[in-house]
Amino acid sequence: MERSHEIFILLWLVNITVGFLYTEDADLAKQLFQTWKLENGKEYNGVNEEQKRFDVFYNNIKTINKYNKMYQPETTFALNKFADMSPSEFHSKILMSDRKPPTFENDRYIKGEKGFYLPDSFDWVPKNVVTSVKNQGAAGSCWAFSTIENIEGQWALSGQPLVNLSVEQVVDCDGFEDVTRKNADCGVFGGWPYLAYQYVMKTGGLESSRDYGYCSGDTDTKHQENNCLPCPPPGFNSTLCGPAVPYCNMSQSCVAKLDKTKFVKGLKIADWKAIDKNETIIAEQLMKIGPLSIAMNADWLMFYRSGISSPYFCNPKSINHAVLLVGFGKEKTLFGEELYWKVKNSWGPSWGEKGYFRIKRNAGTCGINTQVTTALLVK
Repeated sequence: MERSHEIFILLWLVNITVGFLYTEDADLAKQLFQTWKLENGKEYNGVNEEQKRFDVFYNNIKTINKYNKMYQPETTFALNKFADMSPSEFHSKILMSDRKPPTFENDRYIKGEKGFYLPDSFDWVPKNVVTSVKNQGAAGSCWAFSTIENIEGQWALSGQPLVNLSVEQVVDCDGFEDVTRKNADCGVFGGWPYLAYQYVMKTGGLESSRDYGYCSGDTDTKHQENNCLPCPPPGFNSTLCGPAVPYCNMSQSCVAKLDKTKFVKGLKIADWKAIDKNETIIAEQLMKIGPLSIAMNADWLMFYRSGISSPYFCNPKSINHAVLLVGFGKEKTLFGEELYWKVKNSWGPSWGEKGYFRIKRNAGTCGINTQVTTALLVK
């Protein structure tokens, strides 16, 4: 029995390494599910829940195989920590609700400059202005990670030491709203980087993650009393955000945890800017300004493993995830050279290309060019 299990695992590894096609035999898939559970520390409440999760897992195997047949060799997909989630669960637990990218006043946008030299590739990651990949967990807090990571880059580029700033402060405390555009920052239910910049401006600064650590995405389905469960941020707009959580822990919320005496000294935001939608201009400004906050449609990212993504169906006007643009480049493929963006995600370093992904550039793919913003720090 042990020997057959070893052979099965070996065959499975050959499949995902060489062909990225998983077995669709139900019995072998059940063995694979058990292995996946051990690797991901999964436990379920009873036989019925386990069977339900296996059914989802099995359907996801078929979906991943279909994607790999469609997109290889440019992009590969694989089972990961989301493998027991249905697409609808993934959307509700990990992504934000779909929304249209807002447009701003003309003077809010940074335009390009004539004659700017654009190299074949550029990457901020090795330049010590990008912090390590984080994991948002089961919370729609990507917007806060994208905001904070942009500010971290701006702080480092101003000559200060690279420091992990507090994402949780923004999730817990930012209730800013833009009633005209019908947008609001809604804690674990999503938000907008451009509003988060305004929160930091008004509040006067940020704590470090060491002083105000992240906990919103930490969920224990079997021991929910251990979850952090922060209350909605002050000013929470239930009309724009939807109903607040039915139960929250006040001791884990902004009013109890925020300590302005611990704000990182000297770190203040003066203003924020948006970047023109032209992707050549975005690449120019990425090089000039630093890592940029972006928002996009991320439905297709659920099982991304590697390569340059260019999904056939990805609505650019339906934004549901915020990330950090860190670089660009080009790669030779079977169909010629492919331009791509390099993007930092917030789903942990085990996801994708060590927590990053690449996506086709100069095509408006998934709306990646529609909501590019940056904070401007006080000098």
